[in-house]
Amino acid sequence: MKVTKTVKYNYKLTEEILERDIDEFINEARKGCFSWDSKHANIGLRIIRQYFRILQEKFDNNKLKECLQCYHKLILFLFDSSTGKDKADFDYEDLLAKVSNNFDKFINNYFICLVKTCNIEELSEKIAEYASKLQEYGFESDKNILLENLNEEQLKELGERLLTKLNGITKKDKDKHYILYFLLDLVEKRKDKDKYMQLVNKFEGILDNEEVKYLREEYGED
Repeated sequence: MKVTKTVKYNYKLTEEILERDIDEFINEARKGCFSWDSKHANIGLRIIRQYFRILQEKFDNNKLKECLQCYHKLILFLFDSSTGKDKADFDYEDLLAKVSNNFDKFINNYFICLVKTCNIEELSEKIAEYASKLQEYGFESDKNILLENLNEEQLKELGERLLTKLNGITKKDKDKHYILYFLLDLVEKRKDKDKYMQLVNKFEGILDNEEVKYLREEYGED
């Protein structure tokens, strides 16, 4: 995407397909093209915001499959960039907050695209990838959309598939830890205390003692 300024900023995709344009932007960002972005008219940030504006329009027009791929790439890239796990460095203290004061809206749209266009296998794969990158971030809409749109059988299968992603987990596998936290949050929202405690006990030797204590206290267990 190119940005020019006359009286106001104008945006023009440099690729015919939005997903390819996002791919190009991510590649350029990883080459350092938007480093110290705040000192260069916030061009990188402006482009990201424009992508989300375009996606909102497509989402409102029910182009969910196209939106899904774009949201998936852009959101996961921003997670990594914001937490220092990607080569791209925009040099903002909290990139997601700079992009929007309601980033949860993008998560909401993304998860609606997921549940409306994916089978359970595709859904579990993308959610596992999403959850593994969350780190300190947490959103309400991701679990809520799943609970509102999946039936009991689908939720059970999703949980089982996410659980298989934890095979061989060690104390150092932080990405897998984030998948576990997501699964625990989902089970807690379903108010399934037995399943919740079963998961906590199953991974007691993997999680830190303080983590286990905290998780048990969530349900009043000690």
